[in-house]
Amino acid sequence: MLNAAIIGFGGVAQAVHVPAYRALEEKCKARLVAAYDIDPGQFQKKQEINIGASGKTPAELHFYTDLEEMLAKEKLDLIDVCTPTDLHAKYSIDMLGRGYSVHSEKPMARTYAQCLAMVEAAGKAKGRLMIGQCLRFSQDYLFLKKAVTDGSFGKPVSAVFRRLSGPPMWASQNWFMDRARSGGCLLDMHIHDIDMARFLFGEPRAVSCVAADVYSGDDVAHSRLFYDGMAVMAIGDWSQYGTGFTADFRVGFEKATVVAEAGVVTVFPHGGEPYKPALPAEDMYMNEIEFLVDTIISGGTNDRNPPESAAATVRLIEALKKSAERAGEIIDF
Repeated sequence: MLNAAIIGFGGVAQAVHVPAYRALEEKCKARLVAAYDIDPGQFQKKQEINIGASGKTPAELHFYTDLEEMLAKEKLDLIDVCTPTDLHAKYSIDMLGRGYSVHSEKPMARTYAQCLAMVEAAGKAKGRLMIGQCLRFSQDYLFLKKAVTDGSFGKPVSAVFRRLSGPPMWASQNWFMDRARSGGCLLDMHIHDIDMARFLFGEPRAVSCVAADVYSGDDVAHSRLFYDGMAVMAIGDWSQYGTGFTADFRVGFEKATVVAEAGVVTVFPHGGEPYKPALPAEDMYMNEIEFLVDTIISGGTNDRNPPESAAATVRLIEALKKSAERAGEIIDF
C-alpha cells in the first residue's frame, strides 16, 4: 500500500482528496498519512466549496507546517499537490526531483510554459506525474467517450457544455479571485469542459472566446471550438453570486442526443423512447487517484490522462484567452 501526503490542505484537499484516500485505504491501495500547509489554521477548518462541504479529517493524519520536516519524518510514495494554481509547477517539479510520484490538482499550472517544465521534469523522474482532470474518470463522461469512440449513435454533430457557479470566495487569501494566481474562471473552472472537448473530439482547428470581468477578470467565458462538421460550445461562469454549482452537457449525434442534467444521463434516440443508461455510482475523484496508484504499483502506462495532454489543454486555454483579449477573434490552433 502506498503512503501519500497532501501539500496544501484547503477546500479541495479536505472535500475531495481526503475521502478519496479513505476509500483507497479500504481497498488496501493507498493511505493518506500526512498533510502540509503554511497556515496551521487550515488543519482546524471545515471548509465548504462549490461541490460540497469537507468531511471528517482522519484523527491519525499527521499535520506539518514545515515541508522538510514532513518529508524527513514520513515514508512517502505519493505527493498530492492541492495548492493554489500558481504553485503547482513549483511543488510538482520539486517533488518529482526528489523521487516521489506526484498527483497535482488541475489546472496543471498557471502557464503553458510551466506545464512544459513539469512534463520535462516527469520525463527525467523516477516517479509518475498525473494532473487531476477528474472528468476523464467520471462515468457520465466516459459513457459519452464510448459513444464517440464506438459510433453507437453515429457521428457527433454538436455539443454544448456548461459549468456555472457563484464566485469561489472561500479559499485562503481569497486566491481564486486573484487572476494572477488562479487564471480566473477561464483557467480554473472552464478548463474542465475544454479538456473534455479535447478528450472526446481531439484538437480543434480553431477557437474563439468572449469573456467578461465581473469580480476577478475572466469570470465568464463563452468559448467556441471549431471542428470539421461539428459545432462545439462551452460556457464557464462563476460570476453568478448566490447560486449553487451546476454542470451539464448536451451532445447531438446522428442517431441520438445524449443529455446530462442534475447528475443524470439520458439518451434520446431518434425514433425511439428516451432511456437512462445504467452507470456505476462511482466517485470520479477516487477513480482518478486510484488510476494513478494502479499505474505506480503495476508500472503500467497512463494512456487516459498523461501530463502531456493536460499541458495541451492549458495551451488551448491560452489560445482562448488570446481570443477573449481580441473581442472573440477566431484563433487558429
